[in-house]
Amino acid sequence: MPTFAALSLAPFGMEVRLASVPRAESAEADQLRALYQQDGLLIVRGLRLSQAEQIEFCRIFGPVHESPFENFLVSNVDKTGHLGMRELLWHNDVPFLPSPYLAGSLHALQVDPLAVGTRFVCGYRAYQRLPAALRERIVGMKALHVRERVYDRPTRLTDLQAGDICTVHDVVRSDPESGRKYLFVNQAWTDSIIGLPQAESRSLLDELFGHFYAEGEMYEHKWADGDLVLWNNLALQHARGLAGEGVRTLQRVTITRLGYAQQYPTDVGIYDELHNDAMLAE
Repeated sequence: MPTFAALSLAPFGMEVRLASVPRAESAEADQLRALYQQDGLLIVRGLRLSQAEQIEFCRIFGPVHESPFENFLVSNVDKTGHLGMRELLWHNDVPFLPSPYLAGSLHALQVDPLAVGTRFVCGYRAYQRLPAALRERIVGMKALHVRERVYDRPTRLTDLQAGDICTVHDVVRSDPESGRKYLFVNQAWTDSIIGLPQAESRSLLDELFGHFYAEGEMYEHKWADGDLVLWNNLALQHARGLAGEGVRTLQRVTITRLGYAQQYPTDVGIYDELHNDAMLAE
């Protein structure tokens, strides 16, 4: 029997209201996991969580490292926050790592009505919409993902600096629990399809993006204080516009098997760069 009501969002995602964080081994937690598994997007309203409490909530869904590289503030006003006001193109977080993050969560500590929303698109849905011939064409293909180096356009291989990391992932991946297939290429940091000439690679990526970012396939979350958004970082992508209007301070907690510093120890200053961007944007 359901323990609380759930609302289906359009075009995908589920929304619930909670009074507190349930125990990991409880009927409530089982229901939350089932709702999250449907589309990889879960909106929770009604909570006011410390970072420790948000970590406890996220551990219902997977492992969390208590690290400042994975858990931090995203803010356009707080001097300790990251990302500042800048626009974020469509992306999965850290696809250039060998083991990208499993999921991300953002919890609204303080947001104004004018605060920019966060947009999501779904790789499950994008894959299902592909024409049969295109699905057949991309079987076995792999894509090269690069570390972010430019902020006002997609990063390309030619933008990288000495020592920067790149990783190859399958263009089509499968969820380990459900077996559902999803597209894993993104606007911001997917440089190319391995083995194709540059022009053909760009044409194919643009065709895939056309299905990924098609009209009517985006969910945009308009933030209110206390909201918590949890998304599957592998199957979903997110983006935002310029965060220049309205206070916007969100608390980030990440679900991952391996942390950033474990996989990329020579780049542990990446969040210092993001913090400096935030300071400059104030």
